[in-house]
Amino acid sequence: MRAPRALAAALPALLLLLGGCVHTPAPTYAPGNDNLMALRAQPGAKLAVDAFQAAPKVANTRLGLRGNSMSGGSDGTYTTYLQQALEAELRNGGRFDAASGTRISGVLLANQLDASGARTGKASIRARFVVTRDGAVAYDKPLQADHEWESSFMGMVAVPAAMENYVATLQKLIGVLLVDPEFVEATR
Repeated sequence: MRAPRALAAALPALLLLLGGCVHTPAPTYAPGNDNLMALRAQPGAKLAVDAFQAAPKVANTRLGLRGNSMSGGSDGTYTTYLQQALEAELRNGGRFDAASGTRISGVLLANQLDASGARTGKASIRARFVVTRDGAVAYDKPLQADHEWESSFMGMVAVPAAMENYVATLQKLIGVLLVDPEFVEATR
């Protein structure tokens, strides 16, 4: 008698899993060690991070993952995810100050995640970063990070790998920013 009740209770969850369309928030962003080393290697001002915007037609709320989808930051957007990731990196490196006169903002120009391959997954993120110092633009440049990883035919392996590697792609993008000589000069 217990088995039919247990099956009846589990049936809605089972149907949801079989039907796909599962929505998952992006993993909590973890600052990268390479980015920490880049911040420590260069002296510079404390920085504040302002809101980022999304260019038209850029995937800002959901990225598809084999019948699943992943959303971004605390408000569900990838512009907020980028902003929060940059803040986390600066905090980790001792360079964040919300009241600083040197501020970073920008525009998310491209945001792609492809977990459809049976052997390889791919992600690409492109953003224009703008640094202002006391209201004047000191840096304005588009930067891009591309990343590939070994994937799997099995969705239960490929989807978590894609989510983790999206974070790695974002770490790469922030790393490209942090070591850009023009950025380093603009934030001294």
